[in-house]
Amino acid sequence: MINNPFTFGNPIRDAARFIGRQTDLLQIVNRLRSSAHESTSVVGERRMGKTSLLKHLENKQVADRLGLPQEEFCLVYMDFQGLTDITPTRFWKRVLQKIERTICDPTLAPEIKSIRAIDDFDLFDLEDLFALISDKGLTIALLLDEFEYVTQNPNFGSDFFGGLRALAIHHNLPLVTATRRELVDLCHSEELKGSPFFNIFANLVLRPFTTEEVAELIANYLAGTDIQFTPTDTAFVLSLGGGYPFFTQIAAHYMYDAKSRDISGDQLFNAVSQAFDNQADAHFQYMWSHTSESEKITLLVVMTLSKQKSSPKTVPTLENLANIHSQAHLDIPEMIKHGMLTKDSVDETYHILSPSLERWIAREILAGPNEQESETSVSQWLASGGRDELEPVKGFLPKFKKKYWPLLADFTKDISLGVIGNIAYEIITHGML
Repeated sequence: MINNPFTFGNPIRDAARFIGRQTDLLQIVNRLRSSAHESTSVVGERRMGKTSLLKHLENKQVADRLGLPQEEFCLVYMDFQGLTDITPTRFWKRVLQKIERTICDPTLAPEIKSIRAIDDFDLFDLEDLFALISDKGLTIALLLDEFEYVTQNPNFGSDFFGGLRALAIHHNLPLVTATRRELVDLCHSEELKGSPFFNIFANLVLRPFTTEEVAELIANYLAGTDIQFTPTDTAFVLSLGGGYPFFTQIAAHYMYDAKSRDISGDQLFNAVSQAFDNQADAHFQYMWSHTSESEKITLLVVMTLSKQKSSPKTVPTLENLANIHSQAHLDIPEMIKHGMLTKDSVDETYHILSPSLERWIAREILAGPNEQESETSVSQWLASGGRDELEPVKGFLPKFKKKYWPLLADFTKDISLGVIGNIAYEIITHGML
């Protein structure tokens, strides 16, 4: 029996299973190979493939193929996830230990070991070491995963980042960091935000896979198995996963599982949808909890327009979204970065990542039979908050969980009462489908 080839939860470590990201890799490699050996900040929402990208780059055969041969480049991967108590000294001792294990020139190992043995080595010691390594024709590139555990750690002050910057730009120590947000937004102090350290990076934002990359992933993973996906199956996986690597793997995993059990027709798609929804629930909760109130409104408006009969005023273009919610043009770029929205490059319209996410949002904001508030409760809430402007749509409010009433009230200046009613109606009538 062949195991299900689609996996989720752990990063991709097998180079043969790594799909896409060729443009991203090229940007990183070109900067590493430049005369200045430049640094790159990889930014992407969790489960977008940051770790898989760094681990792929660490692979010696892959690095050699990309133009980073071992005799010239030493790629050192480190993961800082969960290291909340790390200190600069522990940071450097761990880095030096990894370099000692990885470096291709064995004559440098004693030099590295001697620095590690010093309890209170300083920046001058590190500069001497990396100058020696550079003189040997080697460039050390640090691949630093979950680097926010360093930038947000108060143990690391401006002196540490100033020293790291000096090593990066003067002593052939380029950095490739991976974080969920841009580095400058992940500082533990305002003082650190002004550090020139952050000026050495070019930002690279990881996006969801394209339609072609999803098709390539499915074909690659199915090779050698007895299961094949029809074009309809593949389109369904793409729709559920939205190109988001993690969700795409989940959708393909359950499609493979259902087809291996000879489930077909509508039963196949219903089984895959149900399994996907159950697995994605906690991840959608995380994504929703990390959106602003304005972004939540934008998502609701996108959902509403996508459910209405298509017309020049109802298609979810940037102009139509901004006409309804004035902050939409600011929210959309961020939500595309986070993977919650996708853009159709053909007709310039925006859509929720997945119909599964739409179902989740509807379940999240709508009140269940035992959660609905009474009309009296609505009237008291409106009166206590001075929200008389919501009086015309108060009949809709019990349909929503009470904790989301302020969300609707906060945006009545941007959204007409009629639109609020339409949002409520569309989500109530279509959102649970």
